[in-house]
Amino acid sequence: MSRPVPPRRGVPPPPPRALPTPEKDDLETRHINGLAACVATINIRSGAGSTISRSASPNPADLSRLLARRPPPPPRRVSTPPTPNHTGLPPPPPPRRIPTPINANVPSLPNAVPPTIPSRRLPPVSPNLNQPSTPPPPPVNLASKPGVTPIAPNFPIEACLQCQDFSGPDHHASLFPRESVASLQQLAFDLVEPFDDDVEKARALFAWLSYNISYDTQALFSGNVRHKTPEETLSSGLAVCEGYAGLFEHLADNIGLQAHTVTGHGKGLGYTSLRPGDPTPEMQGNHAWNCVLIGEEWHLIDPCWGAGAVSGMSYEAKLAPKWFISSPAEFGRRHFPTDPSYQLTPEEMSWDEYILAPEGPTLTVHFDDFGFHPMLVHPPMKQIPNRQFIKFSMAKRCEHMSTAEIDNYVYVISTKERDFTPLVFDEEEQEWSVNAFTPRGGEVTLYAVETVNNEDAKGLGIAGFTKAKGRKQMTFIGMATWTVSTDF
Repeated sequence: MSRPVPPRRGVPPPPPRALPTPEKDDLETRHINGLAACVATINIRSGAGSTISRSASPNPADLSRLLARRPPPPPRRVSTPPTPNHTGLPPPPPPRRIPTPINANVPSLPNAVPPTIPSRRLPPVSPNLNQPSTPPPPPVNLASKPGVTPIAPNFPIEACLQCQDFSGPDHHASLFPRESVASLQQLAFDLVEPFDDDVEKARALFAWLSYNISYDTQALFSGNVRHKTPEETLSSGLAVCEGYAGLFEHLADNIGLQAHTVTGHGKGLGYTSLRPGDPTPEMQGNHAWNCVLIGEEWHLIDPCWGAGAVSGMSYEAKLAPKWFISSPAEFGRRHFPTDPSYQLTPEEMSWDEYILAPEGPTLTVHFDDFGFHPMLVHPPMKQIPNRQFIKFSMAKRCEHMSTAEIDNYVYVISTKERDFTPLVFDEEEQEWSVNAFTPRGGEVTLYAVETVNNEDAKGLGIAGFTKAKGRKQMTFIGMATWTVSTDF
């Protein structure tokens, strides 16, 4: 039996925000300057393979109390009557087939005011390294649709979002290919029908976008990036980051999840860290992502970076879960929202703090796949001094992830070619670490031992690695790279 769409959860609105609307010419001038967006990870493989208005002089006591409080939810959008259609957008989407809500007093979803979107948005790069609801239509022939079996939550969000098993929603999202979708409303309902938890509903939408929407590289490289409606994105199967975020928000709205499209700056394709003495550039938006209410907590997700990456001139679709589970602090290392209320951190980060932050080591997708946290890797900077003993270490994303030898690969540091020193797991510190002497120059690379004699090396252990070293064929996967510098 179909489940009614859950009513929208009431959230006390924070103070209204006042976002200046940029002129059209301003947006066009950003077209060339927006090349610093959307690189989520760098894939190395070796071996075989809106500013919130504030009073001019806040009271120090009030300010201290505000900083001590848990941050308020992002500002809610204000419902406004539909404006005349002068943009050539398609007519409203067809009505959805949804059971009548049990509580007839629940208000319908408001019409959202479209946010201002930057003019140029780029994908992640992967180098080798609204209308009110209407009466439901006649029933749809269920024989033409995939069967739906209710899926129980695998892990409560209160326990740990970092290590929750999302195989259920990820698989369910794969059952609805874009070509078979009749309407966005029906798609949204079908994607979340088996799930009760908001986190699994949001994950199903996130995964579906990865499976069915590709980054529009032709529009990117030809300089022909334009705004698309959710219906146009569904029809073409192509989008830039604003299209991913807009479609996620649209689907979420249709199943009662509160979601916002957030615009700002992303440290992605074309981004390079500033050198000492370089002037601080002005903040320019070049990216878009989402803020969604899951349970009773606001979360930041990036469905564009989570869907795949650009490699050379082509796009490689690959689900990147880290952009669904990142904490606000981790997320904020590569995203800076135009409206600071979307940082979701107790203390607001300034543009200077964000853009002048030193660049960290180059981390590959394998670093994420093996469950390690980018904020728990050491050294935390990309540039490291030469000819010194330095501690290299890393730790898992959360305490629930297995650190047992049988469940992990052997991780090694290479300071020169064909020289591999294994990291040892420290039970007290709950981290893998080793002290290594850095070379005069070049790079230091962290690897995982992938195979031994063409067999998977997971569970090999340091003893097995030492015994096989120099005697058996091995392949290695790059996880992180540091650059040795003499400027220390």
